[in-house]
Amino acid sequence: MKVIELQGIDNVRDLGDTPVGGGRAVVPGLLFRGSALTGITEADRELLFGELGIRCVIDVRCGWEREAKPDVQVPGVDNLHIPFYDLEKVGIEYTEPAAGTKVIGRDVACVPVNFYRSLANPLTVGQMRVAANETFDRVLRGEPVYLHCSGGKDRAGIMALLVLTVLGASREAILEDYLFTNVARDENYDKMFARFLRLADGDETRADELVVAHRAVPENLEAFYAAVDERYGSMDAFVRDQLWLDDARLAEIRACCTG
Repeated sequence: MKVIELQGIDNVRDLGDTPVGGGRAVVPGLLFRGSALTGITEADRELLFGELGIRCVIDVRCGWEREAKPDVQVPGVDNLHIPFYDLEKVGIEYTEPAAGTKVIGRDVACVPVNFYRSLANPLTVGQMRVAANETFDRVLRGEPVYLHCSGGKDRAGIMALLVLTVLGASREAILEDYLFTNVARDENYDKMFARFLRLADGDETRADELVVAHRAVPENLEAFYAAVDERYGSMDAFVRDQLWLDDARLAEIRACCTG
């Protein structure tokens, strides 16, 4: 994957060049993932939306996160809010805190594997369907897409997993992209520690444990895969029956996005 170095936001990369088998790979410059656009600078804006030509941003954060830290709006770029969890827009909110933490407002420190497993619920899957199909509709029209959540790890990670699965990437290749998130997370320890310290009610030991627990690890994606298998039968069935992508649509997408 190609890391995009920016001044005001991190954990941004191009999913291009991810291998999809048969000597093919994802076409660079079409599909990007990362964190929220709250802090982008003018130089960042020029790189993302000028040089790279991104024309659609898909934000899968909760509504309250988007209101607290809104994306910078860019003229000529569509910014779509398609939250995975949002009580008002989706009818479901994640409220299960990790042991030794409290909920502050609507912010919660989750147990990551539990959170990933929870994402297979039908309401959230319906949002995944909308986000995935919007993504592919855009790239089929030649419009590069930027997928993001808050820090670019969990919900953006699942969107990247779904997109790369549709394009034919192996689970090993998807995991490699996912684990690369740890580079940015380790560089932002202080910011993460401050958040978890609040949620751990000032317990520094617990806050540090939470920072470590929220690194990208294979068990998170495995929890999502297992939940999909249990509820929907398999990832192939999930792509077909839940994302509504039949063989003809898959062939069209793969012809456009891989080479």
